[in-house]
Amino acid sequence: MIAVTRRRPELGLLFWVAALGITGSVAVAAAEVAGFRPQQLVIPVTFVVIAFALHVFLAARGVRGDQLLLPIAAALTAIGLVLVQRLASNLLVQQLSWTLIAAGAFAGTILIPRDLTALSRFKWTWALLGVLLLISPLLPVIGREVNGARIWLGVGTVTFEPWEAVKILLVIFFAAYLEEFREVLAQTQRRFGPIPVPPVPYLVPIVAMWAIAMVVMVFERDLGATLLFLGIFLAMLYLATGEAFYTLIGLALLLVGGFVAYHVFAHVAARVDIWLHPFAEDVRFGIGYQLVQGLFALANGGLFGAGLGNGMPDRIPVVWSD
Repeated sequence: MIAVTRRRPELGLLFWVAALGITGSVAVAAAEVAGFRPQQLVIPVTFVVIAFALHVFLAARGVRGDQLLLPIAAALTAIGLVLVQRLASNLLVQQLSWTLIAAGAFAGTILIPRDLTALSRFKWTWALLGVLLLISPLLPVIGREVNGARIWLGVGTVTFEPWEAVKILLVIFFAAYLEEFREVLAQTQRRFGPIPVPPVPYLVPIVAMWAIAMVVMVFERDLGATLLFLGIFLAMLYLATGEAFYTLIGLALLLVGGFVAYHVFAHVAARVDIWLHPFAEDVRFGIGYQLVQGLFALANGGLFGAGLGNGMPDRIPVVWSD
């Protein structure tokens, strides 16, 4: 029999999340030309029901885990729903549908026996799946290019970004690999000056995974994901070994790679030029338009913006994405 646990801190925080989601939705609706209509509360109230249902589920299952994780995830989801309502209300039902799917996946992780050793035993399987998903947007028929970045998969009318699954798979691989070989990587006796040099056979697989991901993502023109992947790689390597030199070497490689990419890939050079010279005549009304509008918005509304419903997001192309 499962003992019911009382998760009072979590419950209290969820009331604040509920207030955030509902008041945010009402504020957006009130700022619209048509004004607030009671039926507009259906989606935020549905979200609140989902959040509290997860709380009841955790308590009923006797889960004694961290009581901050669910409220934090729920708060971010509430903010996302409010912003989608403001920027593209026609996508709000779709956003709520994904929220429901995510809640089901969350509950599934509680119901499924958590034998983490099973994950580590199949680390190379997760690595292979991660690489295949990275490559998949480059394939014909299923690969989709949107706004210059080929990072999407399309099946019929449904498109999704496989990078979200790749992050999970490669983090599992890195964690399993580093857990198995952390002592070899951290306690090596060989050094090149102040830099520890672990046995090459132990370092090659993880560096190869990183290199494959970097090359694929450069060709997919998704620089943000490339930087995120590198950050995950370096952070986990540092946590496993405690050697700051690995992080410094990784950052140095990033700078060298960025310099080379700037001179080789036109889309990388364009991103850097936009950042350096956003108000140049040939940039601010072209490829740098969105960045310039963002700077104007920050100057006008400050760090926290002008308030829900008081901005001018319609001036930004594809604002619901950017």
